Amino acid sequence: MNPHFLEPDFLYLLVPIAVLFVLWLGVTAIKLANRPRRTFGSKYPLIFGKGKIWGFSALAGALMVLAMAKPILPQNSFKASQGDIEAIIVVDRSLSMRADDVRPTRLEVAKREAGNIETLLKEGDKTALFIFGSESHKKMYLYGWSEETFNRLAEVSFPESLAGDALVWDSDFASMLEKIYLSLDRKDSGDRDYLKHHYIPKKRTNRIVILFSDGEDQFKKEKPANPQETENREKYIKRLNNALAEFRKRGLKIYPVGIGTQKGARSLSLLRGYEKGIDYPQYLLEDWKNDFTRLDKDNLVFLARSTGTAPGNQIWTIENGATTVKLYLSEAVESNRRILLEFGRSEDDQDLWQYFLIAAIVILASGALTYPVSGYFTQRRHSKIESA
Repeated sequence: MNPHFLEPDFLYLLVPIAVLFVLWLGVTAIKLANRPRRTFGSKYPLIFGKGKIWGFSALAGALMVLAMAKPILPQNSFKASQGDIEAIIVVDRSLSMRADDVRPTRLEVAKREAGNIETLLKEGDKTALFIFGSESHKKMYLYGWSEETFNRLAEVSFPESLAGDALVWDSDFASMLEKIYLSLDRKDSGDRDYLKHHYIPKKRTNRIVILFSDGEDQFKKEKPANPQETENREKYIKRLNNALAEFRKRGLKIYPVGIGTQKGARSLSLLRGYEKGIDYPQYLLEDWKNDFTRLDKDNLVFLARSTGTAPGNQIWTIENGATTVKLYLSEAVESNRRILLEFGRSEDDQDLWQYFLIAAIVILASGALTYPVSGYFTQRRHSKIESA
């Protein structure tokens, strides 16, 4: 079993001691190489001359440092603990989330369930908040201020007027994915020009994306009517697949929560409360008269499987207002926490510092005895011979 140091900061003192010991070895080697040739009856000390005390001192000093670091022999005192999690919350705020097939609306249910994540977080966890539709907007950076994240979440709502709102008309999943990983790269690199400097992202295991959406991707399911629309759709699919590849490269997993029903709601119901000709163009009344907005499970399964989080063809959905997915969210959060090995003392642990200290004292005593004492008696013996 390997020893463990309770005060490891003291070990940094070994660096200057090691430097001094290496210098002493170098000086000693030079002296040994340049000393006179050995003649008949001459003797050389095992450790060269007066400098031997420096070598003994360095060894003793190293042992004293080890003693100060308080080494112990642990007895099964390591334990596993859960590390932090970084949860990126993504809420679909396209107009289809205004449907009330899940009451009060899909958006309000999404906000309610996303708010449950706050109760699953611990000290050290981080959260971020994105909302998306035709565009993607970052509402909160990835920081540890979870309270502020959920305050921003509570403020997400549809505008009083649809005129000029860039999010409502479609759900651009490709742009949403691009916005997320590029934003995280910028934060991780700490560099505004990270793209220019060819930043290489790291793969992480504790970062997850929790997506609340009905899954409707108008760009993906659109049936092209002409070559230009076909080309636009192909470009979109390519962007979507490239963004998912970037997610896999960074270890980002998507955990989708589908909100809506298979029966769906009439598309015209989404315009209720808005004014024709001001908030939306009049032709929508004709274009949408037979259209429905429905939960698209297949698209959400595709996103999850593309990042390695859905082994089968099932995802968690909310198809009535009474359903909650807090258990699913808890599993998503806890299963992606990093496992940390922590050291804790026990009564059976054996202290070793006293053995290092005794060894240091022995080495210091040996260094002192091998030169000053033997030199003193040798000098006395020579004096007696000369007087005789």
